[in-house]
Amino acid sequence: MSLFGEIDDLDPAAPAGDQRASWAARELGFKRRMFMTGVLFVLTELALVGAPLWLLFDLGEVSPVVLARVAIPVLAAGATIWMVTVTAWLAPVLRALRAHRRGEALASEDARVAYRATLVVPLRLLVLRTALWALVALGIGAFLVRFGTWTPLQVVELSSMALLHAWVVSVARAVVLDTLLAGVRMHLFPDRSWIQRFGDGYGGRLSLVSVAVFGAALAAFSAFVHYFLPISAEQYMEVQIYFPPAALVGVLLWRQVARLSTRTLRGYLRSSLASSLRAAEDARHAARASTPADAAGDELERAPAPASVYRLAQSLPYRLCLASLGIWTLILTGGALVARFAIRIEQDDTVLMVGVGAVVAVGASIYESLWHRETMRLLLTHLTVHHRLPVRDLETSLSLRSKLLLSFGGLVLFACGLALFWGFAQYKNLVTDFVSRQAGLSLAWLRSEVNAAAARTGEPPTAGLVGTVIRSVDRRSIEANAIFYYRPQEPGAEVTAVGGGAMGAPVLPWYVDAQLRLPHDVNLDVDSMALSGRAGRLRVRWQGEAYDLGSVAVLYPDYRGRGESVVRPLKELWLFFLALFGACAGIVLLTVGQFVKPIRILEQRADGMARGDLAEPVSSGGEGDEIGRLTFALEEMRRALREKLRSTEEINLELDRAVQRRTADLAKKNRELAETLDKLTRAQDQLVRAEKMASIGQLVAGIAHEINNPVNAIVNTVGPLEEAAGTLMSADDEAARAEAADDLRDMIPVVKRGAERTKAIVRALHNYSRTDDETLIEFDLERSIDDSLELLRHLLKQHIQVDRDYAEVGRIRGHAGQLDQVFMNLLTNAAQAVGGRDGATIRIVTQAAHDRVIIRVVDNGAGIPADIRPRIFDPFFTTKEVGEGSGLGLSIVHRLIERHGGTVEVSSEVDVGTTFTVTLPRNPERALQAQPDPEAEVGPAPPRRRSRGS
Repeated sequence: MSLFGEIDDLDPAAPAGDQRASWAARELGFKRRMFMTGVLFVLTELALVGAPLWLLFDLGEVSPVVLARVAIPVLAAGATIWMVTVTAWLAPVLRALRAHRRGEALASEDARVAYRATLVVPLRLLVLRTALWALVALGIGAFLVRFGTWTPLQVVELSSMALLHAWVVSVARAVVLDTLLAGVRMHLFPDRSWIQRFGDGYGGRLSLVSVAVFGAALAAFSAFVHYFLPISAEQYMEVQIYFPPAALVGVLLWRQVARLSTRTLRGYLRSSLASSLRAAEDARHAARASTPADAAGDELERAPAPASVYRLAQSLPYRLCLASLGIWTLILTGGALVARFAIRIEQDDTVLMVGVGAVVAVGASIYESLWHRETMRLLLTHLTVHHRLPVRDLETSLSLRSKLLLSFGGLVLFACGLALFWGFAQYKNLVTDFVSRQAGLSLAWLRSEVNAAAARTGEPPTAGLVGTVIRSVDRRSIEANAIFYYRPQEPGAEVTAVGGGAMGAPVLPWYVDAQLRLPHDVNLDVDSMALSGRAGRLRVRWQGEAYDLGSVAVLYPDYRGRGESVVRPLKELWLFFLALFGACAGIVLLTVGQFVKPIRILEQRADGMARGDLAEPVSSGGEGDEIGRLTFALEEMRRALREKLRSTEEINLELDRAVQRRTADLAKKNRELAETLDKLTRAQDQLVRAEKMASIGQLVAGIAHEINNPVNAIVNTVGPLEEAAGTLMSADDEAARAEAADDLRDMIPVVKRGAERTKAIVRALHNYSRTDDETLIEFDLERSIDDSLELLRHLLKQHIQVDRDYAEVGRIRGHAGQLDQVFMNLLTNAAQAVGGRDGATIRIVTQAAHDRVIIRVVDNGAGIPADIRPRIFDPFFTTKEVGEGSGLGLSIVHRLIERHGGTVEVSSEVDVGTTFTVTLPRNPERALQAQPDPEAEVGPAPPRRRSRGS
């Protein structure tokens, strides 16, 4: 089970609806659980915070009146601050729960605040609760300094002790509260995806796990120092002063390392969330034409590669574990310096304390890495499900073998190290306790000897008597190893030292000499001289009166000064440690090898099967456990795949033969279709020519009438012209000759106009009836339109006004005959549409647009109804009577314009008119190679235009 309930209940492979239903069906009872949790942790704090403070600082000896005057206001103020702050921080969550139970919808801002509160409140309450306990202890200590006999150092020790113990309990409170709020998040906000939940809360979970593990390790370390190290209560209090600032610095350093290590991960999560939000926004605005996506696109372009994120996610727990070990190293190094030189703890005790701290740090790091791996599991699952990751690029430097060896090896080191240090501490404590008891007995014996000597002399005891008794100790075999130090009560008196063998008694350090002045018995540890014992006041009663004769210290060699008597037990302890560690390490190596070797074989065979090697069987030599059953399953899969592959190969061979047959049939059909298409193309070209010839035939009558008028004019003028010429040549009368000359001058222009009119009609007819080859030529577009108008003069009655609005588009490339037919058909339809209408008008407009030419034929005829407008370009579709039209005119127009890479469009309104818009490229070859842009903006018309009407 994970440390956080939300991670356990969130499975990305499970349907989101099932997850939401399971949470919705669960009755949270958030207030009830919060109350029960609060009561439980208050009792825990009384046991783990209040009781140690009461016992270690002897608060029971303080006057009850003074303690009540001090503690009650401070505790009431702290409780008030706690209740008000917790209520304010959890108010958004409680409002959201009430609204949810009533079925009311939450405002977006309220939902955001409530969701944010469920993420940040546990860590905030951890800091608040710890700080309140420290402030309460500081306030009580300050009042005891003011109204009692406490010193400022005791206040600092009390606050540090309260801070450390409260931190441990508050960490557990934060973990439980985070689990409760995880359920609230799932209950209130089921629509958020699990990757969004991971991105919102993974940082807090990593921090909370590290703080929880660090707090637990620090508590275990502190307990070991208190119960197993032979240090005084005053030294332990001074050690406690060092722990809180060291822990604060360690947490801040770890937080900075974590932020730097997760920078790439944060970038990936931001890009993933931006992508999901943009997808949701596009889904909500699907009806719109487009949505702005520049920012999201830039973010996605800058997103880290999934493979690099995967490698980071699987290595992140071990990076944070190494960071924690490094921070522990700094803390223990600083603590060793403080303990040795500031608190003056013995060197052996300092080494023992640092060693225990190192062992505890290793165990804490193992726990931390395991919990961090559980936190990263969701992200790794997301990456493998949503991205196709290259397997060979994901290989990590920590293999399964390395992970197992580190975990089990660290566990073995943790257990064996604790056993070693515990055994050494127990041995040292036993030796120290024995020396202390022996020194106490010697001190009691000395007091009795002084009393007996005073009784024998019959005189009051003096310092000289004490010196005589102490000097006699050196001759007693029972006290041969003892060193006695006697300081008389008189000021300025010298210290008398007896014992120490041939070297004599060493000089006492100043701090030991200061302890001799204490009014009560104390244990002495002189680390620099490898001595330990007891010191106390030498008080003697003689004849009912008490005499204070000064201080006496009795010192014996400690465990280091006992020669072979201490070397053998330490050697045995080290040999036991090495044997135990070696045996456990061997078991770990063999166990890890038995686990990893079959998995490696399965990995190799699975990789070979993925490459198509199905011949070699799958066999890892495993038993019938999970790995063995996986081996059997892979072997069955290999056999099934091999059988299916054989069947597939046979099917593929049959399919290849069938494909070859079908390919031959298709090639034959393609040749037939090509021949048919060629025939259809020739038939279509013939149909176009036939339609063109048919239109010429329909024009013959009108063209004959047009030619008949100028021809009649010429014929009727030829006779009078001949007579006038004869008169001019034969008449003698000047007047007659002058009249004949005037007649000639009048008749010659008539003949000239008739001939020119006939020539223009014949030329236009010749141009229209010409056939195009496959080559493109340059021709004058406006001249082609004018020729078509010339041929249609008989259709353009006197009442039809033709307006020509030319923009001098110049010459274009194309098939001139085909485009003549286009203009002829469009103008014929326009003339037929306006025929018989008053104010009939046909307007022809040309316009240049970049690399295109636009021609519009506009008429004010009856228009085209909307129901038949989509069919006007269909072949053989006509609205004329049978025999009056073939229905091919506009179809041919459409085909010829497409052949030139152009477009034709029609817009019409009934009883208003119709407009045909033809767009032609100036270079058809280039337009046919590139897709034309029909929506390109038409450029401005040239400034110089000319208009003609007829």
